[in-house]
Amino acid sequence: MQPIWIDKIEVARRQITEAVTLFFELRDFVVIHTVIASAHQVLIDVGKEQGIVSVVKNPKGMTREVFRKHVRTVNEPYNFFKHADKDPEGKINIAPIERFTSDFMLDAILMLQNISGEIPLEAKIFWSWFVSTYPDELSDCPEDGALKHLMSLGLNEWDFPTIRQFLTFGEIMQEANK
Repeated sequence: MQPIWIDKIEVARRQITEAVTLFFELRDFVVIHTVIASAHQVLIDVGKEQGIVSVVKNPKGMTREVFRKHVRTVNEPYNFFKHADKDPEGKINIAPIERFTSDFMLDAILMLQNISGEIPLEAKIFWSWFVSTYPDELSDCPEDGALKHLMSLGLNEWDFPTIRQFLTFGEIMQEANK
């Protein structure tokens, strides 16, 4: 068998692509969060050398103690999903995980864009959907900027099966152009 080498950025890119696909297929958010949190951590680690940080894990204006508590809270679902050594009988409320996972996905996409200068089609579609769905969180962006253009596409009005079909079409077109 011939070796196939990939770097950490390719790992994160693949994880983001699959997490977005699973997201728009309305699959299990425990799985989606586990995949995107892995990509997110890889990008945090790789981004350190370039000074690129996570907005989700590094909000500004926190004291050291508040910051530590914030990071523990942010990491709690991911750690719960991958470890059982300290709490084999533990339980976690996953009701907020869908929205929390969306924030992780956008943050990972932004870090990948900043680190590599490019993102896959799936990430572009997710980014467009996110800014259309949560425009209040991005109200401070310039009126003539790219984010306002993405918001105007109205992907928040599309149902997920339609978005998934659109992604499939994009994947087919990418393969055809290779």
